[in-house]
Amino acid sequence: MDTIATGAGVLIAVLLLVLLGLVIIVSRLFRKVEQGKALIISKVRKVDVTFTGAIVLPVLHKAEVMDISVKTIEISRMGKDGLICRDNIRADIRITFFVRVNKTVEDVIKVAQAIGAERASDQATLQELFNAKFSEALKTVGKHLDFEDLYTKRAEFRDRIISVIGTDLNGYILE
Repeated sequence: MDTIATGAGVLIAVLLLVLLGLVIIVSRLFRKVEQGKALIISKVRKVDVTFTGAIVLPVLHKAEVMDISVKTIEISRMGKDGLICRDNIRADIRITFFVRVNKTVEDVIKVAQAIGAERASDQATLQELFNAKFSEALKTVGKHLDFEDLYTKRAEFRDRIISVIGTDLNGYILE
């Protein structure tokens, strides 16, 4: 009876050591993701996106973190580049747009494949990507409003700009 108890004790000790080893391995391989970020894991055959965390195997997977929080893009039209209104008055205007990567798996993958996870969060890259589109929207809407309307009908001005820009920002969303 004594040898059976000793054997059972050894078996339990070995199982506990194996379990402890598994817990240590999983804790080393698990990557948590902060709020406002997404973890993109490039696996052998597919790409996974998680907003909380996942196990990343060092040799088989490549993991990148993308910042999906809100970023600002400021468009400034001053002096000779000012906005020309319907009544042919040139207006100096500065507008701030708030954009972020849409928090869906498809959009995060689309942005990562198009410009890369690191560049997607870079302020200069965002300015470069959206400056022309946002400036063109400002010109288009400005031509339909009088100079006075730019200041008195700000909500209408904002709504018209949003309708001209649209929702198709290649994985980004306008806040």
